[in-house]
Amino acid sequence: MRRPLAVFVLFACALLVAATPKPLPTPASTPAPRPSLPGTSQPVVLIYPFEAPSDVDPRYGAAIAQIYAQVMSQTGGVAVLAIPSNIKREDYQKYAHVQHADYYVSGYIQPIGQGAAIVAQVVDVASDISVYSTTSQVTDVQDVASQALNARTVILEAAGVERPELNAGPATSPTPESTLGASVPITSVLTDLFKGKKGKPTPPPTPAPLKPPRGVLVVRLSGNAPANLLGLATGDLYRALNAHYTTTMSSVTSSDLTKAADSVCGMHRDNTVASGVLDVTHVGGFRPHDSYTYTLNVYACFGAVLYTDTESNDNYVTAIKAAVEKYFGDHPENNG
Repeated sequence: MRRPLAVFVLFACALLVAATPKPLPTPASTPAPRPSLPGTSQPVVLIYPFEAPSDVDPRYGAAIAQIYAQVMSQTGGVAVLAIPSNIKREDYQKYAHVQHADYYVSGYIQPIGQGAAIVAQVVDVASDISVYSTTSQVTDVQDVASQALNARTVILEAAGVERPELNAGPATSPTPESTLGASVPITSVLTDLFKGKKGKPTPPPTPAPLKPPRGVLVVRLSGNAPANLLGLATGDLYRALNAHYTTTMSSVTSSDLTKAADSVCGMHRDNTVASGVLDVTHVGGFRPHDSYTYTLNVYACFGAVLYTDTESNDNYVTAIKAAVEKYFGDHPENNG
């Protein structure tokens, strides 16, 4: 249920006041000075606005990033840079390097029912390697704050900061000030920000097509693609499947779902489990580029492979969508 416009204005103003757009510097630009940290060598962290589906207001992502920034700043041990905007995903590492960041945090969000699924990753700027990636379901702002605290702990460990008073952190994650309190349900953060024009009546919603009763549980992809790309591709698989089925992100990670499908399903035995393998190959010749091969695998909860299909494309998102569309065409009821 959507909150009144006043709640939206109050939340958006409080939450986004610190998010100052910062364009990507050109090669001729002078790199920003590293934050002054007297007497310590705290790792410097850059947090990007979390991505969101195209039909969702991008301020969702700015809200989640702001919670992460507040929690990390309040708990200490890391220096948090200002949240940038309008930086393309492919420029994340370059921009973070110019800003002298040691690590950057990025991810995406997907509203689901009364909560949201959040995929977050921490990338080492120097090596451009993901040192942490997690998928979690959140129902309130405190859940998001807890995920931010986990990311901070990983950064301290990866940076080799051996300071128990910093690594321990508070007994509970702090309350982000600009979120109107940790008791705020995540739906009140998200539902007030859907796209719409002020002053115009909201048209009645178009009834969504009925989805089959059998849902899909999505598990993180495996393959030789970079870890950060596997995390993003898992989100693309979720969105492609969710267009046709009731889809949920699983926190279980396994490359052998013939054995792990049972633990993924838990009590939800009427679901299927979907994941797959994403491999990347560098193609030389006249136009050097990366080519992606994605294999979609769908499992029953007892581990049997119900369906498999392999698609290749220079765009991994296109390959994932093609595999999902073939599965939907063959199994519209998700019956394997």
